[in-house]
Amino acid sequence: MSGFYPISPLVGLTNTSYAAQAGVMNEKWACRVVRGKKILAEKTMPDLNLENFVGIIYGHIRVEGLSRHSVAMCAGRLMQFARRYQQSGVAPDFEVAGLIRQDGTKTGVEAPVSESTHERQSETPDVSTETPEPSELPSSQRITEIPTLSPLNPKETWNRLSTAFGILLAEIATYGATLPEGHLDAMFERAANREIATWTDAENPASVVTSFCEMMYSCSEESQFPLTGADTLTIEVSGCKLLQTGREIGSNYESYPVGYPCQYHEKIAEKIAEITGLNISVNTSSTGCVVQIELGN
Repeated sequence: MSGFYPISPLVGLTNTSYAAQAGVMNEKWACRVVRGKKILAEKTMPDLNLENFVGIIYGHIRVEGLSRHSVAMCAGRLMQFARRYQQSGVAPDFEVAGLIRQDGTKTGVEAPVSESTHERQSETPDVSTETPEPSELPSSQRITEIPTLSPLNPKETWNRLSTAFGILLAEIATYGATLPEGHLDAMFERAANREIATWTDAENPASVVTSFCEMMYSCSEESQFPLTGADTLTIEVSGCKLLQTGREIGSNYESYPVGYPCQYHEKIAEKIAEITGLNISVNTSSTGCVVQIELGN
């Protein structure tokens, strides 16, 4: 294949006039870098990974103080579209009309480009019905008066918080899966360490276990503490709200990692077992999990 064939929309870099686009060229993965309407580069890469996108984009941007993290956010979105194309072999018509190449030629037929995201606005059914990416907001809905609020009861509060937490875990896991190997584990490793640190009380060593149990119990309205022996504690979680939320979000992404959000809780359990000497197991199922805590030998 010759010429740059775009497999993603143009994805803008926040607070800049630059944008980038994933594609294929000369039978290789490629990246296009754009400033305004001018194409700065169309380069191939040896293989499909985030660092190759970051290197090409970062190497063609002249913005003082631009962080590599901002470029990685853009590259992460390009990776999501590239993975879709890799699996299906089909992409909507993502060519942006009116971009100017180095030789002065233009791409396609003139069409508008969104200033906020630089993404092509298409009227074709394939693109308009596509599931929005997480950085895209719904269309504007004007509010003409301030709504009246009423206090939430505990159940309603729990539903709001558990949904928000489930979304946060799922989106972080999805984004982390697009980063180079090791980044996903490192992100959740840091989060687990911080969470355990907030539970730790030198005057009450059992507080870290109590807090862990409360976290697991709060994953569902259907959780139970079945009666067990004096040296064993069991938590049964069914109808897990976090698992349901993760599944709903993960179904829209090829990059959603297998096992989340449960793997995060398993990581916390392993760390608590290590520092307390307890035996802690988290046995997951399609609807929840069973946590068992026993005194160590």
